[in-house]
Amino acid sequence: MEDQVRIYDSAAEEEARRESSRSILNAYIQSRIAFYDGTGSSSMTYERLLGKDFAIYALRGIETAEDYAREAFHAVESSSEETAMGTRWQELIASIAENAIDTGDLTATRDGAVYVIELKSQENTTNSSSFPNELRSLRQRMKEITGRKRASNQRVEAAICITRSTISKDEWRTFEVSGVTQENADLKNFRYRYLSGTAMWQWLCGIDSPYGLIRPFSSINSEAVLLARESSLERVTTQLLEELDKNGLPHTLDGVAELSDRYKAEKEAKRREREAKRNARNTGR
Repeated sequence: MEDQVRIYDSAAEEEARRESSRSILNAYIQSRIAFYDGTGSSSMTYERLLGKDFAIYALRGIETAEDYAREAFHAVESSSEETAMGTRWQELIASIAENAIDTGDLTATRDGAVYVIELKSQENTTNSSSFPNELRSLRQRMKEITGRKRASNQRVEAAICITRSTISKDEWRTFEVSGVTQENADLKNFRYRYLSGTAMWQWLCGIDSPYGLIRPFSSINSEAVLLARESSLERVTTQLLEELDKNGLPHTLDGVAELSDRYKAEKEAKRREREAKRNARNTGR
């Protein structure tokens, strides 16, 4: 791969991208506080602890409801963090990358071409069964851009960019169709650029690592998030124990699993009731 040209040359540009990064991180911090204190659109509640695979926790040696609440809390927040931070990284990249546009989907002009870009946090996320559909989405976006009347004749390409990787890659790949099944035959020979690690950050943003924008980490004022996390864990644990008591269930993992079954049954009963009322209204028309 040819040496990459750095996008930011001056101290003013360097400070501008750092300021943009700080602003986006501050927005992330506020969204996390809202998640923990229950004011966010998708916030932490004790009900969210009831949707886990209890067998996993039993095999981990968890026996009490208190220990389960702590473990499940961390699992729920981790999943939420991955989603929220993925969105922030896309905002950050669009704000510091030259000729990049974030309209929900990321596009950038690089190497004489317009690239439609799919950002992934890790390599293994590209091995899921949903990957062919992600490629179809890229292909559709390519068609939409190609179909527009543009001032230039720039070619349109697709790129998969892995934001968090220890392996630096910049290579062209072609989708291979299995000889056993033809369900993805429409993607046969679909060509896309695959970038990860340092190569990806250099190509897209002109930097070696995203962390250079926000380090030292000690400069991040995250005390409010820490306090919100501690308060949230205490709140949902207390609520879980209160629900166990209300239902006459023990403060054990078995008790939590039984509470989960009752919670699901109640939700299903309400769903059927709403459906029955809706059917009755439609029949009466």
